[in-house]
Amino acid sequence: MMALLSMMHQGGQHGVRLNGLQFRHWPIAYKLAILFSILLTAIVIVAGLMAYDISRRSMENQIKHYIPQVLDQVNVRLEDYVNDVKSLSQMILVEPYSRMMEEAISGFESSGTERRLEDTIKLHEALSFITFNPSKDYVGVLFYTDSGQVYVRQSASGIWLDASVEEQPWFRDVDGDQLTPTVLGTIPFTLFGDNPFIGDFHAFSVVQPFRKTQTKLLKGMIQIVGTLDAIRDIMRDIDFGPDSRLYVLDNRNRIVFASDRSLLGTPWESGYDAGFTKMQGDSGSSIQTMDGDDMLVSYHRSRESGWKVVGVIPLQNVSQEADRLKLWIVVWIALGILGVILLSSMLSVSLTNPLRKLTRITRMQVDLSAPPVNMGQVGDDEIGQLSQSFRHMMQRMQLLSNEVLHEKLLHQEAEIRALQSQINPHFLHNTLETIRMTIRNGNFKRGEQGLVELGHMLRYHATNANEMVPLKTEIQFIQSYISIQRLRFGERLSVKMEVEEGVLEVRVPGLLLQPLVENAITHGASPYDQRIRVTVRVKRQREHMVCSIIDEGQGMSPDKLDTLLESLRQHPRAPGGRIGLENIYQRLQLVFGAEARFYIESMESAGTIVAIHIPLAENDMSAYEGECR
Repeated sequence: MMALLSMMHQGGQHGVRLNGLQFRHWPIAYKLAILFSILLTAIVIVAGLMAYDISRRSMENQIKHYIPQVLDQVNVRLEDYVNDVKSLSQMILVEPYSRMMEEAISGFESSGTERRLEDTIKLHEALSFITFNPSKDYVGVLFYTDSGQVYVRQSASGIWLDASVEEQPWFRDVDGDQLTPTVLGTIPFTLFGDNPFIGDFHAFSVVQPFRKTQTKLLKGMIQIVGTLDAIRDIMRDIDFGPDSRLYVLDNRNRIVFASDRSLLGTPWESGYDAGFTKMQGDSGSSIQTMDGDDMLVSYHRSRESGWKVVGVIPLQNVSQEADRLKLWIVVWIALGILGVILLSSMLSVSLTNPLRKLTRITRMQVDLSAPPVNMGQVGDDEIGQLSQSFRHMMQRMQLLSNEVLHEKLLHQEAEIRALQSQINPHFLHNTLETIRMTIRNGNFKRGEQGLVELGHMLRYHATNANEMVPLKTEIQFIQSYISIQRLRFGERLSVKMEVEEGVLEVRVPGLLLQPLVENAITHGASPYDQRIRVTVRVKRQREHMVCSIIDEGQGMSPDKLDTLLESLRQHPRAPGGRIGLENIYQRLQLVFGAEARFYIESMESAGTIVAIHIPLAENDMSAYEGECR
């Protein structure tokens, strides 16, 4: 544990200086700059975040409404295409196609199981209504009879096949009681012959029931089969960015068109795992997480056909503008923070500059013996008035200090003499007691030697009345004292002297180190073998001479050490073993002031170190450098 007593002079009083880095010790300029920066930075950040949040929400809302509007336009084009196909299918109900169809059906009924060629030709001509629209999107037309057969017309050719209309998967979806066409959406279909679409493929299909004009009996169903090219052409111009997917669903929620062709004709729930099974309203958007990615799912439902166009778009595709806006807001916030810090620093400096000037002058004017400092022009604000009052106060204090300075110096000199004289009876009492006990034990020669050493010590005291003595003289005095103490402790006492030669001429107050050596011997008995080991070490450390007295005694607990240091700060006058420490501490304050340091380091059962840092005067440093050479 280390305790430091720092002697300093502040306002004519001696005290202990405690350095700290707490916020309350910071300059006002720093405090104001930090405070303004924190407040304004918080405002800038909050404003930036609010602006970003409002802009992002507005942008997202615009995107959520924009995409369904685009899908609405797609749905309009799809409705036009579906209506065209439905209109084409109803051409069979108008002249001359309806008449030719009825004649062909009547011929089939009258011929029985054997179909006549002329009836098949009439049927082929009746189904030529498909050529009314020359688009290549229609690849065939089929007529299902009520007898379980179907006539397939492709291009200019046709063929009869056995196929019952009731066995078709779409039969239940057709309303046979009405003459309105039924849109089947996307179905699998197989072509043959010279058709360019020969083979298995997905087709777009519409079914139109056919009844005789007079009887209104259902005589068959006409199915128009077309490619998906028209739907693909409509969807081709829609691009929502990479990894986007588009779907067209019929009124039964079956996929009519999809980016992935394997999903054509399948139900929406099985073709897409977005959990978007129920779409409320005619249009809308929602953000869903799929496979760890955020996706924007938008749709639009046609009120006329019930078809739906669904777009599945990665959120990052539609949030690029938001991300760009976020980047710019971050940049502007950073620039704003830098501006705030600069503005706060300038503002705090301008506000505290008069205070710093007054503080600087105050520090310079602490020495009342120094000439008055010119404060220059000051303002009329509160700080200016304070500066004027301080100048008048310092002028008055300098007049008063001149009157009491002489009296103070006389008092200080008298106090130093009183402290020096305090040492004599204390030291003499201990020394004479030791010699008395030596003679009493029959050691007359050693007692005589003790008296001789005591005479040397008294001579040292009598011949150094000016108090400041070279260190080597003080060391000789300590050696005489140690000789006397060996009369008492004998071989138990071991003292090691480590003194640099370069500091022997440094002048120190007389009897400065002897009380410390005495305390070390008194309290330095080892708790393990009861031997007394003391080290006196003196060396130069930068601009100070460090005198350390080290023992290996019982030491002190942290609480006891704190109590001792506090007692030294308070300058108590209580009698006891600490009179030597108090004396030295006060003499260091009076002689060297704030430049001296007094350390005590102690640990229980390990020992104690008392160190004194004495400032070296210019002549002492020159002498030391000369000794080193």
